[in-house]
This record gives sequence, structure tokens and C-alpha cells, in this order.
Amino acid sequence: MQRNIPISGMNNFRDMGGYPTSDGKTVKWGKLYRSDHIFNADEKGLEQLKTLNIHTIIDYRSDDEIEKYPNPVFDANVKTYHLDPDAHAAELAAQFSSSKDNEDENLVKKVTEQKEKGLLTQRDGIVLEQYRNFIHFEKSKEAFSKMLHIAADPNAAAIVQHCRGGKDRTGFGAMLLLGLLGVERKHLIEDYMVTRENRLERNEYKMNIYRTFTSDETVLAYLLSFIDTKPDFIEASIDEIEKSYGSIEKYAIKELNVTENMINLMKQQYLE
Repeated sequence: MQRNIPISGMNNFRDMGGYPTSDGKTVKWGKLYRSDHIFNADEKGLEQLKTLNIHTIIDYRSDDEIEKYPNPVFDANVKTYHLDPDAHAAELAAQFSSSKDNEDENLVKKVTEQKEKGLLTQRDGIVLEQYRNFIHFEKSKEAFSKMLHIAADPNAAAIVQHCRGGKDRTGFGAMLLLGLLGVERKHLIEDYMVTRENRLERNEYKMNIYRTFTSDETVLAYLLSFIDTKPDFIEASIDEIEKSYGSIEKYAIKELNVTENMINLMKQQYLE
């Protein structure tokens, strides 16, 4: 089966199937997808999406993002849930709250101001902060709890979860779901890192835009850290969960209102 699914206009649509679990089973193909936002899909891409038997879309984007980049409808029967984790660090939030026409310029200005104040001391720290926020912020817990409850519904699949680029919010949600199914840590990181290859071309395109607003290499390196995909990011979430709760399953039960029965239901639906 194919991990990356070429959807015309999109750059990060893929199947989460095929990963082995600790109890010797495998995640089913064609049931769980993750992607960048569907706004990117062109007419051909929408036709391709229609063939995937998608019943449920979980959209992690903010209201501002959805207003700027509304997803086109490719099937009137698909149910969409808007579940905003709202865990952006301040620098990232500046981009998402900007108007569509000047969000890149505003982000460059924000980072340049931070540099002038002497606050650009650790680029990756901001992203790592966001990945830990996913675990502890109440709105994040509410969003990811709802996602897992939806996934436990036997009528929900096939499900696609997405944010804007399919990296951070989607990466955390995918890690939680696969982790609850029993996929081991190394495969959780492997799934996360597929995004890096998928977004290389897109990231270079974004960096070229940023270069039109600044030639400061420190600022540019900082901006790259926002859109790059590194194993450290998802590992920060897993480490924090394991340190504070012992396991992904214990975290979900204690903080996300997930029950052992729900986990068993998901395993019945998504494993073979």
C-alpha cells in the first residue's frame, strides 16, 4: 500500500496505515489519513479525495485560518469538526492572526523585532514549547479529547485530520491516535518525519518569500525552524507525556476522558 497519496494541489496527504503495534497487529490502510489543509486541493485533487471514502474531517485550524483558507466541499456527506487546540507560541500566533495578504511579512517583522530585543536565543525552543502546550493547555486537551471520541465512533472512518501544513497540530493528533492503537515510539516518530520530505519543496518556496522581506540570516534561520520538521519536536511531546503520566494511554485516560473501552473499540476498528 502507498503511504503518500498524491492529491493534486496538496503536498502532505498520507495514509497512517501499515504501522505495526506492540501486540503484533497492524494499523489498517484506508481508514486514517492526515494532511495539509484541503484548501490547497485543486479540482483534480477534489475528485481524487472523493475516491477515498472519507466520512469525517477533523480540522485543527483556528477560525482565522478557516476564514482565510476555507476548505472546499468535495462531498456533501462528509462531516467536518473544527477542533482548534489553540496552543501556538506567540510568534506563530502572529502569523495566523494576520490578514491573508500580509501574514508572511508580519511574521518576518515579528521575528525581526524579537531579534532586536535580544530574544532570539533558542529557535527550536518556541516550537518545543508548542508541542508541550498541546499536552497541558485546556483547549488543546478539549480538542484532542474530542478527536479521540470521534475516532472511536464506528461510523466515523475514514477520517482525515489536518491543520494547515499537516505538521504540528496534526502531528500531535496522529501521534496520540497511533500511540493509543499500540504503535511503538520509533514508528510514531517515523510517521511524523514523513512530513519533512513531503514539505521540502514547499518550505523552500516559503523561505524564498521570507527572503523578499529580510536578508538577515539569523532571522531566516529562525523562520525556518517554524516550518522545519525535526524528530526533537514530536519527541518532546512523547517525553513529556511519559514523564508526567507514564504512557500515552495513561495520559489519554487521565486527561482526555478516554476509557479503556474506547481504546479497545478503536483497536477493533483500526487494527488487523
